[in-house]
Amino acid sequence: MTVAVGLVCRDGVLVASDSMATDSQQVAMRSVKVRCVAGYPIIWTGAGSVYTLEEVAAELQTLEASSGSGGQPVKSFTEPNLSAVRAKLQGLIHKGMKRAYGTALTTNPNAQGQNQILPGFGANLLVLGYSASVPWFLEFDQTGVVNWHTEHSFYATGSGGSFATVALSLMRHHVTSDLSLEQGMLLAYRTIDTTIEVSTFGVGPPVQMAICDAGGARVLSSDEVEQVRIGVDRWKELERETLLIGQDDGTPDSVSNDLPELDA
Repeated sequence: MTVAVGLVCRDGVLVASDSMATDSQQVAMRSVKVRCVAGYPIIWTGAGSVYTLEEVAAELQTLEASSGSGGQPVKSFTEPNLSAVRAKLQGLIHKGMKRAYGTALTTNPNAQGQNQILPGFGANLLVLGYSASVPWFLEFDQTGVVNWHTEHSFYATGSGGSFATVALSLMRHHVTSDLSLEQGMLLAYRTIDTTIEVSTFGVGPPVQMAICDAGGARVLSSDEVEQVRIGVDRWKELERETLLIGQDDGTPDSVSNDLPELDA
């Protein structure tokens, strides 16, 4: 079991995941699961075969070599041209997936005689970007299907994805078009952390996170993620205090639904 999420905010995008993965024998292991593409306003995460994700990572890194003069990203990603972004990423990601799937020593034909993806090879990816104040969010399914999730703001994948979706649903009133990236980090962390708490195997800490905003794309350091965790703990404490408000006289006071700030 593993989990990865993507979230679109008003001033940027983010991905978050747990740090565990399972191999074909269902053995839990630690894995790097959030990444960015050097020199590009792109972040991504995935769930599934670590081998397949590594093959995809190798393809995405070729973007750096194909960029324009001076190492600058191609215009389709910086303008951005969303149809061109989708086409370019689809070609690279599908190439990496096919290379990984093609190394299988056995096949698993279905009733129509067509080969299916063998257990242990499938992988799903969430790829997000932000440039020129325009966010975008693409999902690449293990079967090759590509879906946009920009308008929906949030999507979770992995065998623990359903847990993450339920966890965020309990906080859905916070997910608005005015949600800041800083607040989104709190939501994403709490979503992954809650999934880790309720899962029984293959989902484990620490939470990993990457962001992309006007300043570019980067993976958060462990110290930065720790500051997010502290902010989430403060949020939980505010919720507890809110629940107790008015118990003495039975009259609830006015309560704000605003998320806490990380530097409060």
